[in-house]
Amino acid sequence: MEILGLHGNTKRTVVVLGAFDGIHKGHVSLIKTGKALAEKKHAHLAVMTFDEHPDKVLKDSPIKLLTTQEEQLAILKEYGVEIVFRPCFREIASLNAETFFSKVLLEDFNAQGLVVGSNFRFGKKARGNSQLLYSLGKKENIPVIIGQAVKNNNQIISSTLIRRLLNSGKVSLSNALLGRRFSLTGVVIQGEGRGRRLNTPTANLLVAQEKLIPACGVYLVEGFWEGRSAFGLLSISKKPTFLETGEIAVEVYFLDIDEDLYGKTIKLEFIEYFRGIEKYNTAEELMFQLEEDKKRARHGIKYYIDRK
Repeated sequence: MEILGLHGNTKRTVVVLGAFDGIHKGHVSLIKTGKALAEKKHAHLAVMTFDEHPDKVLKDSPIKLLTTQEEQLAILKEYGVEIVFRPCFREIASLNAETFFSKVLLEDFNAQGLVVGSNFRFGKKARGNSQLLYSLGKKENIPVIIGQAVKNNNQIISSTLIRRLLNSGKVSLSNALLGRRFSLTGVVIQGEGRGRRLNTPTANLLVAQEKLIPACGVYLVEGFWEGRSAFGLLSISKKPTFLETGEIAVEVYFLDIDEDLYGKTIKLEFIEYFRGIEKYNTAEELMFQLEEDKKRARHGIKYYIDRK
C-alpha cells in the first residue's frame, strides 16, 4: 500500500474521501462501494484522509482518536485499499471547493470516480457538500457515488457516537458499530509493583497521547504480543486505587501468564465492561475484589469462547 501526499501519484484511482477515524461500519460500506467502482473503472482503490483530524483544526480543540495513524493504515490495508492520500489538512482547507475538485482530485489524484458519505463537506470553510461534488463530477463525466448512512437500531453510526459510547464504558456496543473490537496498543513500562504484591502482577501500558482511552473501569480484554495471546483484566483509572493522585493508568493483568513483559508492545482488544473503579482503604479489601474479578473473567472467557 502506497502512502502519498498531494503529489507523486501516476495511477488511475477511485478515491473514497473522509476522515476515517475508527473505520467503522459506515466507513467500510463506503470502501466496499469504492472497491466495486475501482474494479469497474480498472483503477486503483484509494482513500483520501488527512494528516490531522479536521475537527482539531476547524474547531481548534484537541480530539482523541479512535485509531492512530498507524492503526488506521493497517485497517485500510486489510480492506484492500491500495493507495492512501494523506495531504496536509491545513493546506487543503484553504482551497475553494471547485479548485479542490479540479486540482487535487482530478489532477493530483487522477480520480476516475469518487465515493463520499452523505454528510461529506469540503473546500474553504466547508462550503462544499456531497451534492456539489456530484454536480462537479457530472460536468467532468466523473461518477460520484454518495453513500447512504449505515444505522444501528435506527441510529446513524458515526465516529462521534462511538467516542461517546467509549467515554461511557460501553465497549460491547462500540464493538458492534465498529465491526471489530476496539483496541489499545502500548509499550509496557515500569510500574510501582503494587499488583505483584497483591498476587496480581500487572503490565502498565504507555498509550499514544492522541489515542482515546475508554472510561475508567475494569474490562475483560484479550492481549496480543509477539505471536502470543492471552485474556486478561484491564484497569483504567485516573488515580491509583489507594487514594493517591495521578494521571490515567492503563494496567492489564493476564490470567495464567506470569512473566516480565517490560518493553514489549501489546495490543489489547476490549470484550466487555465489568465495573467501575472503586477506592479501597486496605489491601485486603482490594485483594478480595480482585479475586472476584478473576472469577468473573474466567466465566466471561468461557462464555465468549463457547459463542465463537
